[in-house]
Amino acid sequence: MKKITNITILGGGTSGWMTATTLLCQFPDKKITLIESPNINTVGVGEGTIPLINNWLKFVDIDYADFMPHTDATFKLGPRFKDWYCKDSGTFYAPFGPLNLTQHDFNSTDHFNAQLNDWHLKKIFYPETPITEYAEWFYPNQALINQNKSFMMNSNANSAVAFNHIDHAYHFDATKFGIWLRDNYCKARYPNNFTHILAEVKEIPLNDNGIEYLVLDNGQKLEADLFIDCTGFKSLLLSKIFKVPFMSFEDYIPNNYAWATKIPYKDKEKQIVNYTNCTAIENGWIWEIPLWSRMGAGYVFSDKFISTDDAQKEFKQGLIKNGYTNVDDLEYKLIPMRCGVQSNLWVKNTCAIGLSAGFIEPLQATGLTSIHLFVYNLCRTLARDYISEWDRKEFTTKCHDDMFAFTSIVALSYALSHRDDTEYWRDIQNREYPADTFSHCTEGLSTYFRELYYNKNFEQDNQRIRFGNDTIHLTNVGMNWNPIDIHSLKYRLDYSHSNFKKTCDANRARMEKRRIRWNEHVKGRPSPYQYLKDTIHSDK
Repeated sequence: MKKITNITILGGGTSGWMTATTLLCQFPDKKITLIESPNINTVGVGEGTIPLINNWLKFVDIDYADFMPHTDATFKLGPRFKDWYCKDSGTFYAPFGPLNLTQHDFNSTDHFNAQLNDWHLKKIFYPETPITEYAEWFYPNQALINQNKSFMMNSNANSAVAFNHIDHAYHFDATKFGIWLRDNYCKARYPNNFTHILAEVKEIPLNDNGIEYLVLDNGQKLEADLFIDCTGFKSLLLSKIFKVPFMSFEDYIPNNYAWATKIPYKDKEKQIVNYTNCTAIENGWIWEIPLWSRMGAGYVFSDKFISTDDAQKEFKQGLIKNGYTNVDDLEYKLIPMRCGVQSNLWVKNTCAIGLSAGFIEPLQATGLTSIHLFVYNLCRTLARDYISEWDRKEFTTKCHDDMFAFTSIVALSYALSHRDDTEYWRDIQNREYPADTFSHCTEGLSTYFRELYYNKNFEQDNQRIRFGNDTIHLTNVGMNWNPIDIHSLKYRLDYSHSNFKKTCDANRARMEKRRIRWNEHVKGRPSPYQYLKDTIHSDK
């Protein structure tokens, strides 16, 4: 059994460079080589992230101010969903961060412990309550989103602490991010134990331990203790060389293609917002991601229900509906998506990271997240002196757990939809999901979550429902799946409508005061464009 000291990464792109960055930082005593084809363009679409990216940035000692000016980056406070529940049903938001369940902000003397029950009970007694209000009650950053204000301010500005530590993520150009990691991190920080090779792989001979070496088109032979497959959807090593069976997500996720384009700004002040826009249309959904210099947009769809040409026409019509002009002048890129995960992610002396390992689809921005989670799992495995078959299987299992958790969250947005205006959406309405598809989503919802909502002692602190940085409950509310209703109150509780309503109205009034304070507080803050222009992209 050989100790892993020499690692070769096959493939660049975001996954290759994030992998190299992580391994160089965490294992500076190991030799890291990255082989990149000079003739293959990267997918380069992954422009959205979630707050877990900050864990990785800290893990590898990168500050946001280091990469943002060079990667077209903006801040992201969450996604916005439009017309997902039904056609023309409107919008809801899923802001990042933990719920704010404690009233202790802005020098308020009105201290109390808020509960998710409060809003759901209001919805029962006042059915006209808009679903957008849910996020406004529990997330101070929703006030920033609604008014298009920056969560950060210049260092000399007077600001309440509550808005200076908002959970956030980033929009950035994934191709530029990979290039920045290459030039400013891997090559700049680790010149002695990092090697970058531009070459094509011509031969990959095998032996009993796996890959014996790689033969490059320049005649060079590269041996390694571990080879990492970062070759994108084609998965050259795991799929082509080791013939690993691929586990498709087609039973969970309906889409397998995306059209992507880049749109020039007309008014950066208004168009640079701090959220990703996700609009459901006839045969899929459109993303709109505001980068610093332009808007990134795409249409995710399935060719089982519409041809790629007709999908491009729908995409253009959707962009026009969203206010864009001159859509025929834009350049469009068709991206086939292989949604699923490798059944085995570490075979002998070879593992996979990035698209070669697995992919879900762009909804919920899990693409880049799965990269750094898989690399983190790899680091934990490499911390052992020697790698056994048990270690390899544990790596696969942990990555599968992460992947299926994300898959259930993405699939939930489709499963809860009641759109039936096209064959695409009717098929989603009628599909039978495999058993345990939503085990991640329903754990704490179907039983524990409901029980706490029903509990008549809902004002007691130990009966409060606690959530971390999880968007599941926001999706549920946005898609009109509510864990409590008037019938359940009557059926399960010792229920007196008038007395119960009085208690709920008192809580509602306090929550309204808090929401008003949050909205008042953000009025004087700069817009995302203004803050980025003054601090991050000041030279552009």
